[in-house]
Amino acid sequence: MKQYFEEKRIRPDVITSMFFFSVLIMMIYEIVTLRIYGDKGAGFVAGPMAIFYILYLAFILAVQKSVWIMVRLRARRSQYLNAQTNMVRSFRIFAVCGLMVFAVLLISSYYCSEILFGSTRSLFHCIIVAVCALFMSIQGVLRGYLQGLGYTKPIVVSDVLIAVCALVSGTIISALLYNYGLKVNNLFHVNELSSVYGSTGMMIGILIGVIAGFIQIVVSFVLRKNEIKEIVKQGAPRYLDNKNDVLITVRSIIPLYITPALVILFDIVFYVIHQKRIAAEGDYILNYGVYAGRVLSLISVFVILAIVPFIKMWNRIMARIERDEITGAKDRLKSLAHSFFALSVPVMVFIFVMAKTVEIAVFGKNNDLSNYLIELGSLLIVFAPIAIFFSWLLNHMGKAILALVSILLSWILHVVMMVILVIVTNMGAYGILISLIVSFVLYDVVCYFLLCKMLKYRQEFIRTVGVPLLCSALSGLLAFIINVIFLNLIGDILTLFIALILYSVLYIVLMIIFRGLTAKEISRIPFGNVFMMLAGNFGVQKSLED
Repeated sequence: MKQYFEEKRIRPDVITSMFFFSVLIMMIYEIVTLRIYGDKGAGFVAGPMAIFYILYLAFILAVQKSVWIMVRLRARRSQYLNAQTNMVRSFRIFAVCGLMVFAVLLISSYYCSEILFGSTRSLFHCIIVAVCALFMSIQGVLRGYLQGLGYTKPIVVSDVLIAVCALVSGTIISALLYNYGLKVNNLFHVNELSSVYGSTGMMIGILIGVIAGFIQIVVSFVLRKNEIKEIVKQGAPRYLDNKNDVLITVRSIIPLYITPALVILFDIVFYVIHQKRIAAEGDYILNYGVYAGRVLSLISVFVILAIVPFIKMWNRIMARIERDEITGAKDRLKSLAHSFFALSVPVMVFIFVMAKTVEIAVFGKNNDLSNYLIELGSLLIVFAPIAIFFSWLLNHMGKAILALVSILLSWILHVVMMVILVIVTNMGAYGILISLIVSFVLYDVVCYFLLCKMLKYRQEFIRTVGVPLLCSALSGLLAFIINVIFLNLIGDILTLFIALILYSVLYIVLMIIFRGLTAKEISRIPFGNVFMMLAGNFGVQKSLED
């Protein structure tokens, strides 16, 4: 009889890491294509992409999680027949949901593009997202069912396949359509049709990626269909009290999953409607393209890089909590906090100091608006990963309601801040970003106190946060001087490289001097032996080992 836990199944932390890796590819995709069609094209595509991410997070990830929970609970009791019955029911329900979402988006695409996103230039983008909904609606059900039975490889492949196919095909199509759009510009004596064509190519790439993921997961399911039949046949008989709890579970999971994308959608609609109401003189679509295309995409890259190294530690903390080893969980949580701040704080400070140089290196040129926004948005490199971790931990602890309450409080603050900063003070994109940062901070604080109360946990902030912040600030001064001296002499790439190397070395040295790193942590750093010898010269090696 086939066992529920397969020997070759992929660990949960690897699955989570691969998902974030696929998101990283998508952010790189947005950066690459922005360099093709420019900030105006990013403004046209920002709203439809937010809708796409909402549908992806809801139909694929949230549904997958819900179906997986349902199958896992029944598989432990060998109730594979009940699990299959619920899977079929869920398949039908979400297939119908996909058709309904497709119809609603298709019918309202003109209204969305004109009223909500500020221009009918986004019409085709909205239509493409509607088509994507058809192919995403059932993927989550099949993925969750396969994962629940122990087939984890198709899940890992699916996310990466969607992102890679979108990146490769979308980049090529976007470039081709953009060049064609330049000819159309000359023909009609306008400037923005090339951006429309290029950004449409980007959305076509998204559709190709979604279709590729759909084909892959369906093929994976069909190839394992006979094997699954054997598993079901050897399981327990059907129980009459079988309930499809997928819909109950997904109701609490969806708000957690879609909130980041929903915030972006809310912000663009709020901003566009306000700008149209006051008849703003500036090009607000261009400005939001700068914010969404440059700032959010670039900051998201560093947010993901600050998350992935610690996902394995997340699972170890949760494993201790599941076994009621609260003391061990608290020790691992303290270790996670120390390691996370030691990595994320210097990244945040470096991006803040080198914002202009980083922007030029990534996008080819800088923009005054995005330059200041990147400096401000660097705070999210610390606060966003904390929020994601708290959401993950509370959800796995069965405290999703507490996470939802925290999200609700953050939403209320975010809306209030948007009204004050965007409408009252007319701060534009700055107001949007400040509102986003403040809502993240509130969510982190509320969740922190909730966890402190549940686990009786206390965090030591001076060594965990204060020391990395001090060392980063001193190292940032060196990076700033290097940037001022060398940027115009040797260019942005070389300046960024030199500043990064010297900044990193000085930061590690200062962390050693101020006892901010342990000997074990230093040994994991590249050239760790050299830094340990340096610690011995400073006379602090013994204290680090202690």
